[in-house]
Formats: sequence, structure tokens, C-alpha cells
Amino acid sequence: MAGIIPPEELAEQATTETPTSPNVTTEEAPSVTAVPGEELAAVREVVLRAHPDVVPELVGGATVTELLASVEPAQAAYARIAERITPTATPPLPLPSVPVIPAGGAGPVPLDPDRLPAPEKIRRGLASR
Repeated sequence: MAGIIPPEELAEQATTETPTSPNVTTEEAPSVTAVPGEELAAVREVVLRAHPDVVPELVGGATVTELLASVEPAQAAYARIAERITPTATPPLPLPSVPVIPAGGAGPVPLDPDRLPAPEKIRRGLASR
């Protein structure tokens, strides 16, 4: 990972660096009484925010090195889960055929005289006289 300095190098830099300029004043940072577990939890939160594509429950460890080493397996697990729940490309279901009904202005529907009941045939015959 780019930009992350291992704790060993950070400790070496802090012990070897001294101010070289007489104008440099060293102000002490406000003392924060933090338990190492709380610091590790804060680092874990930063790692989780930097890598949203991990399973959060799999990111952990007793040291920063273990914490950073757990990121890659957590990303692989996330990718496997994402593959399982992502729908595969399936063809869309055919839409049911809906009868087309004209909006209006259509002429009368032709009737099949053989399908008319006998009383209707008689009524139509008498009406046409």
C-alpha cells in the first residue's frame, strides 16, 4: 500500500530526527492518553473507510501489520459474495400478448350468422321486412 509507513520505520525516524535549525521550536502535542487497543481500533476504522469493498468482520489483528495483512483476504471474500448475489444475464421474460383494441371509429364487427341463436335470427329477419 502506498503512503503507509510501517511502525518500525516511523519509530526509527522519530528517534533519529533532531531539529537542526535554532529557530525551530518544538511544541509538545497535547497528551492524549490512548490505550493501544483504541489506537488500533482507530487504524481499523481508517482502513475500513479506505477499503469499502471488504468484509468488515474479516479485517482485524493484534498489530497494524496483521490488520493491513487482513485487508486482501477480506477483499477476496467480498468479491466472492458479490459474484454470488449479482444476477446473471438472463433473457427477459416474454410479455404476454395483449389484444389490440382500436381507440374508436371502427365499423361494426361482422357477425357470423351461423353463431347467432335462433330467436336473434328471427328478430333480425322480421326487422328487415
